[in-house]
Amino acid sequence: MKKVEVYFLINLGAILSLFAIEGELSIYMRRQNDILLTAADDKLKTLVEINNVKSNFENEEFYQLTFDLDGEYEKGTVEFEPSFTTPILDVGSGGDVAINDSMIWELDSVSYEAMEGSKYALNVKLSSVGEEYINKPYDVNLGIKFIPEISEETVDGWGEAFGDYKVADKLYNIINEKVAREGKFAIEKIFDSPVTLIYMDGLQSEFFVIFDKEKYTVLRGLNWQIPFSVGGVNTDKDFTVSVEGGKDLVKELVKGLPRTFLKGIGKSDGTIEVVGLRSKDKKSSLASTEVVVVDPAYSSPAEENEIYTGEQYVFDSRVKDVDRDRISVKVSGTAMGANVYNSYRANFTPKKEGKLKLETFVDGVAVRNLVHNVTVKKIPPPKLTFKRLGKRTNNMLLTVTTYGNKNGKNKVVPLSGVYGRLEEEQKEKRVGNRRVVKYSFEMDEPQFGSTTTIKIKVIDKYKKQSVSDNEFEYYDN
Repeated sequence: MKKVEVYFLINLGAILSLFAIEGELSIYMRRQNDILLTAADDKLKTLVEINNVKSNFENEEFYQLTFDLDGEYEKGTVEFEPSFTTPILDVGSGGDVAINDSMIWELDSVSYEAMEGSKYALNVKLSSVGEEYINKPYDVNLGIKFIPEISEETVDGWGEAFGDYKVADKLYNIINEKVAREGKFAIEKIFDSPVTLIYMDGLQSEFFVIFDKEKYTVLRGLNWQIPFSVGGVNTDKDFTVSVEGGKDLVKELVKGLPRTFLKGIGKSDGTIEVVGLRSKDKKSSLASTEVVVVDPAYSSPAEENEIYTGEQYVFDSRVKDVDRDRISVKVSGTAMGANVYNSYRANFTPKKEGKLKLETFVDGVAVRNLVHNVTVKKIPPPKLTFKRLGKRTNNMLLTVTTYGNKNGKNKVVPLSGVYGRLEEEQKEKRVGNRRVVKYSFEMDEPQFGSTTTIKIKVIDKYKKQSVSDNEFEYYDN
């Protein structure tokens, strides 16, 4: 009886030890997953993009910031935990005011609402903001929670960036596990430039002119428009405003209340200074902002240089730092007649082979550097390529490529020259309108001579097939 008890206690201790090890292993794996999420932070932030940021000063009760949230997420699942933060003001015994960068002030009166489509708004109740903080620049963090809807193209892009598709697949699985465990995936998304809250009461004694942002990015060669706000006056006859710095950057000043606009064309970087003067008491206010000129670039560059007859093709011509409603696309070439799409998306199905040129327009003006050329062909059969895995080795890597948006490999059958079986090294990945899968195998020893003939048949989902007929030298190591 005592032996049984001793054995039972020993076995119970072993079982408890296994539970403890399993718990520690689970914690370790969780930490490994967190490390990978942290390392891939910049990639994860690109799952959603902020576009078309606009400030609305027309409501006297609320300051409103509207924006489009584009990206790979399930519509209707988005939540925000927005924060507006700015350094705290320290008032000394002598009444001097200084900014304490080590401490921040956060607004507690920020709410959000979903608008039409992918548009959202942040609302700040102005009456809850102290006067000393109303005209200060605030850093905005959206604190987004959502259910991801990650595309194969994005995972493939991660694989290329990491240099390892297995790491990309692991990251994809970690995100799904996190969503299953926590309900939604969360990332921080910070606006590029601070925003400023202001009262638009024309009866207030303080007169000011102020830009929304400290820096504006404009596109080289294209027209731009930058707004700034004017406060402390009732009509546009009560003040004057002029450009004192960066005059060579500004083409036109359009006076208005509460918003005045500067217009120009993207030629060079610089700083613009404007001075406002209130007529009744000659009080003045100075505001400045930085203009940075960048070359136009697509938000989502097209991967396909070759497309296929009978297949629908969608060309996304969104341009970084440009509102989508300013963009249009022209498609022309020998594969189809010329057509203009009054949208950033051109959606068409070519019926014959040839060439196509896709031109992007902003405000009806062609953007010189944003032209994408594609060749239209009939869908080709699968392609097989072989690579020897090292010098004087009989180990080979087979890459199978199939063509078409909805295509893929159906069967991959070794006919001769393969010893054993094909081992899948990389799962089928979508790259644009193609799919790629990789296999490793060992060459079979030839019955005669020193070369092995490898014959492998591939049949795709479109019933097209290819059979390899390649000879490789066999090394008798």
